[in-house]
Amino acid sequence: MYPVTYEADFQPEQNRATTFFRIILAIPWIIVAYVYEIAAFFTTIFAWLALLVTGKYPQGLYNLNSGFVRYRVRTAAWIYLQSDEWPPFSIGDDQSYPLRVEFAGREEHQSRLKVFFRIILVLPMLVLLYAVSYMHAALGFIAWLTIVFRGYLPEAVNDAMSYCNGFYARVYGYMAFLTDSYPPVGIEKGKGPSTALAEPAAPPMPPASPAA
Repeated sequence: MYPVTYEADFQPEQNRATTFFRIILAIPWIIVAYVYEIAAFFTTIFAWLALLVTGKYPQGLYNLNSGFVRYRVRTAAWIYLQSDEWPPFSIGDDQSYPLRVEFAGREEHQSRLKVFFRIILVLPMLVLLYAVSYMHAALGFIAWLTIVFRGYLPEAVNDAMSYCNGFYARVYGYMAFLTDSYPPVGIEKGKGPSTALAEPAAPPMPPASPAA
């Protein structure tokens, strides 16, 4: 599993009023996001320099940059209506919140070569990110219409949103040097054991009747 993951609890019933005015209600979170983006610009540069010199990611910078990625993805997922619950303003992990971005932890060592050329290596992912953003916008519009007029979020739309937000989390994490593993394009497998129902066992055969 990729070291940056995204999970979302499916919440089909959502409030029509907060959905209708979501872009207005989101203004405080957008302002905070801009402040975090400014801070992340500098902390990412510091992390890049530290990785080039030592090959290791300072723990404090890792915590900050992973938190900035978490806030960006979590807030965007809420703005695009995957959840109706107000997101926290903090950058820390909150397992009680239905939208979660998690990180495997700081790697002991990263390739200096991959770090140095990260801006070039990430270019194909940025092209895909641009396409995914249009897909995400279309999903948000479908979700808005469905919730406002029918009061629920379709499960298929929720699943597609999870893919988009998971892709964002992986690419943003890679851009922030949180891992030097190249982000996958496909759908990430969920955590934990499979929840698929096992086929029921065949009933035991009755004992053969004794010969006459």
